[in-house]
Formats: sequence, C-alpha cells, structure tokens
Amino acid sequence: MQKDMHDPEHSTEEISDAARTSWRTVLGGVVAVVLLAILGYVGYQILHLLNPPNTYETVLTATVEDKVEADGVVLFNETVIPGGGDMGYLAEDGARVSAGTVVAEVYTNSGQSALRASLTSLNEQIELLQRAENVSSTQVDTMIQERTTALYDLLDAADRGALADMDTGREDYLLAQNKILVVTGEASDFASQIAGLQAQAAQLQSQLGTPAQITAPLTGYFVRSASTRQLTQPAGTILAMDAPTLQAALAAGLDAPLTGCAGKMVSGFSWSYCGVCTAEQAQKLLRADGTPLTSTVRIRFPGQTDEALPAELTEVTIDEASGLARFVLTCDSVTGEVLRLGQAEAEVIVSETTGLRVPAAAVHYVLEAPEASSEAGSASGAPAESAEAGENYVPGVYVKFGNLARFCRIDPVDSDHPLVTDGDYIIVPPKDTDGSVSEVRLYDQVIVEGQNLYDGKLLS
Repeated sequence: MQKDMHDPEHSTEEISDAARTSWRTVLGGVVAVVLLAILGYVGYQILHLLNPPNTYETVLTATVEDKVEADGVVLFNETVIPGGGDMGYLAEDGARVSAGTVVAEVYTNSGQSALRASLTSLNEQIELLQRAENVSSTQVDTMIQERTTALYDLLDAADRGALADMDTGREDYLLAQNKILVVTGEASDFASQIAGLQAQAAQLQSQLGTPAQITAPLTGYFVRSASTRQLTQPAGTILAMDAPTLQAALAAGLDAPLTGCAGKMVSGFSWSYCGVCTAEQAQKLLRADGTPLTSTVRIRFPGQTDEALPAELTEVTIDEASGLARFVLTCDSVTGEVLRLGQAEAEVIVSETTGLRVPAAAVHYVLEAPEASSEAGSASGAPAESAEAGENYVPGVYVKFGNLARFCRIDPVDSDHPLVTDGDYIIVPPKDTDGSVSEVRLYDQVIVEGQNLYDGKLLS
C-alpha cells in the first residue's frame, strides 16, 4: 500500500525544521543589528575623541578691582567722654553734634528708660504734624509721588532688614500723607492732635524728672562706648612702628572694648589708616619711580561696610628683609561704620576696570603675515597659530557668527592695555572703544574649545 503524501507525522517535522530556520534567521538579524549599534556607538565616541565638538561661552560685562589686602588700625583725633551708670543715649552713633549738646543721660531707676523712649516717640509725632501744617505747595500729584517714593523706600529697607532706614522711611511716608490731608482739606490743621500729644509729653516729662546729663565736650562726631573700640597704643607710637613691628602688634591685638565712659567724640573730618601688607602687593601702591601713588585710591573694610571711600596715600615703606610693607593713607569721608572701627582688615582699591569677560583659554595668537603670505593664507583658509605671541602675531578669539567661526582681535598686552584677569578670565574692552582694536562685543558666543579653528570655518 502506497504511503500517504500528507502523512501528519512527516508534515510536523517539516514545519518544525522551517520554524527553527526562521528563528535562526531572526536571531542572526537581531545580533547583527546589536553589533552594528555597538560598532556605531564606539565609532561615534572615537570620532568625538579625535574631533571633539566646539564649546561656547557667552561674553558678559564684568568689573574687576586691582586691590591690596591689608591689616591695620584706624586712627582718629578722638576724645573720650566721661560718664557711667545706667545711661540712655539721646544722640545716634555717627551724629555730628556741637559742643555742649546733651548726648546721654543717667537714669536712677529702670522705669526712666521706658519713659524716655515714649517721650521721644511723642516728640517725633509732634514734629511730623508741625511740619505737615507748614506745607505751602498745592501740587497734589507731587505729594502723591513723594508718598509713593517713601513707601517704596520703606519696603526696600524692610526687605534689606535696615532698621534705621525703615524708621526714616516711615517718617517720610507719614509726613507725605499728612501733607496730602492738609492740602486736600481732609484735615484743616493738626492743632488739636498736637495739643493732645504735647499734654501727654508734659506728663511723661514730669514722671521722668531731670536725669543727670552728659554733654559733648567739643564739636564733632559722637560714638557710643558700646559701639566702638579703643586702641591699646597711642597713635604716635603706632605710626612710628616699622612693618615687622606693626604686624607683630596687630597679631597680639591693638584694640580693646571702650569701657568706663559714655563714648567718644571724633573731631575733624579726616582720619588715617596705618596698615601692613606683603611687599609684593605694596608694589601696586607705588609709581614707577618708587614713590607713593598720587592718584586717589579707595579703601573698604570688608565685613564692616561695602562702601569704598576715597583716600590718598601719604607713605609706603617696603621692608625687603621681612617681605612686608607698611603704608599710611588719609581719608576725608566719615561714616558711622568707620567711626566704630579700631583694628580692622582693609582693601585698598588701586584701580577698577570694567569690560568684557573672556575666557583666557579662548585666546589664540594668529600670524599677521605680509601681503603675499596673506593672500596665500586666505587661499588656504587656515592661518598659522602659535602658543606664544611673537611680533608678527595678533591676539584674538574665535566667535560664532551664524554657523561660521570669525576671528575677533583683542588688544595686545602693553602699557596702554595692561593685562587684567579675573580668575580664568581676562577683561577686554568692547568693540569701538577709543584707543582699542578689540572686536569683541557683548553677548558674543566665544569658542572656548575647538579643533582646527580658522577665520571663516564652517561650524557643524
């Protein structure tokens, strides 16, 4: 009997073989795709290692100070004010007062301090109302603007946490508001309010009594004893010290708390700072002939005040053996923060430069060839570069313009264009600055890293 061509057992074996063949084909394809992907990834990484992509940085404006850091003492023409006990101060730190002005009073019981605070508050309210009554302008718009400005100043002071400025802003706002009430007729005058406040003030004054008063012995700036310090050596002794001696004295401490008195008076409008710094930094304080700078410098006390005050150098002495230098400068600007100082670290700002902040790593030196060579260089499209600037090389940076790299010149370092650095950056003038050949502009995209850069190169 002939075997059936459609034998089920035979058909199952054929299907099984076909399935295995199909799976082998699919698996082989998957493996091939995976291998190609791996090879592609490896090739991509190798390509980027051999030809890394360009990295860019945006050019921004920056201000750099050339300064000398020093330690020293602030010297005033000062007079101690005798006094002691439970004192209440009537003059603020840094206030300029005349001789004979009451700056403090001595209390005999604890309640007098609270009475004085209440009395001071009432007197301030009375003064504000009296000033509002004397308004002569009828420009309501102007007064509304004054009130708005005072409100903004008050909010700004609150945001900064400046309590003294907050008090001033509150008074300015109330004064502007009261003026508006008088001008618009909402309040004909404040006579009844003033009379009521004066009656309260008189009652408080009777309760306060007549505490012993402490007056200013001379005209000048007043500083409370708790707010300032006193030097442990006379000013003349400090000024006679050389650099090593001054440094040793500063290390031991040249000031101490001001105790046993009500405060001090600083007379005159000028003060001095005697400081010590390294001999290397002191070179910044000297001119080419070795004499102190005649131009105005500025002095700032970090951690005490951010304000830099104009000053003049009067003496700079370098001690080569110790590697130290001593200097003296004078300043005619007086602030409350400075009046509190004794021994203090300072920054003497010699100069300030504002320009464009460019990464130093982005600077290239490109050969400025003669005309014939220049034509050949233009044809090749790739100017020669050198790691060091020679007389035929010009400094510059490559900037991204669209999808092209353009070479933008910067000034070579010379007496007219000294090198100004800010960490890993240099400061260059913006384009069209007088006396400069710089072609760099604000917000330019400078190429910090790139391969085979040249002017006109197509960027990928």
